[in-house]
Amino acid sequence: MGIERIYYDGKEWKDAPSNWKELEENNQIVTIPLHSKLRKKCDNILKVIAKKWDAVICIDGPERSGKSTVGKIMGWYLSNGKLTVDNFAAGMQDAAKKIERLPDKSILIVDEGSLVFNAKDAMKREALHLQKILDVIGAKNMIFIIILPSFFDLNKNVAVRRSRFLLHVYTDKQLNRGKFLYFSTKKKRQLYELGKKSYGSYKKPRANWKGEFYDFLPPFEEEYLELKAKSRKEALAGEEQKVEKITMIDIRAHFVQMIHKNCPNLDLKMLARGLGVGKSSVYEDLDREIPDKLLNLRSSRSRIDIDFDIEENKPLLPSDSP
Repeated sequence: MGIERIYYDGKEWKDAPSNWKELEENNQIVTIPLHSKLRKKCDNILKVIAKKWDAVICIDGPERSGKSTVGKIMGWYLSNGKLTVDNFAAGMQDAAKKIERLPDKSILIVDEGSLVFNAKDAMKREALHLQKILDVIGAKNMIFIIILPSFFDLNKNVAVRRSRFLLHVYTDKQLNRGKFLYFSTKKKRQLYELGKKSYGSYKKPRANWKGEFYDFLPPFEEEYLELKAKSRKEALAGEEQKVEKITMIDIRAHFVQMIHKNCPNLDLKMLARGLGVGKSSVYEDLDREIPDKLLNLRSSRSRIDIDFDIEENKPLLPSDSP
């Protein structure tokens, strides 16, 4: 079982004829090189969509390893050759707009998705917004393909719970492209836990199987490259404008962590009562990651910018009620 050269004739997928290169040059057909095992997985995805479910797929690998090529091959097959640049998103805002415009059971591919799904930003407003986008994808029975440098950059909800499988694209020792590993739902769950502990290693657990791929340039390749350039520009602009905001919840959590550190014997239930919050909120505060700007604050006269957006059901100060 290996790579199949196939094309869609408007009704069904067929094996490409021996003179497929000549037919492609004359714009008569568009063929794709799809691994036979991966084709079966794509067929399973289409069955899932037919039963009114959604499907999230992850493709990761080093920069310029060919992961976008794998995404385009899969997208072309899953769309029966109807894939266009409109099925690709350059960042979260673009993804939100396109999800709204695309019909039900469509495909959306977010290339270099680490810009959007980064685990460090999982609690930020952008990531919460993105979670709503994933909910919309579920309601619209869409196929969502995330292409990013590292699977381990995803937050756990997207990586473990929402995605159906992972394709890890890699090169051989001579840096030749064209190889990938397939991790099933169960295997990628194990990989996320074990790999994170091993500094991003893909050795344990072993992948379900290995596959290969060839290059593929869709008819809209030039438009796709323009979109990629836009995505890079958006990412650079975002880094330049990025401002670390301090929330009132951050301040309370910092306060709770300082008290717990300096007074380890203080009963957490009493601390919660003094703050006017539940004990579970205190535990959340102890686990909360404090922004560096707040940790590095040394002088009580220092000024910081505070975001006053209040999280639902999270009292910040002691309440008037007993």
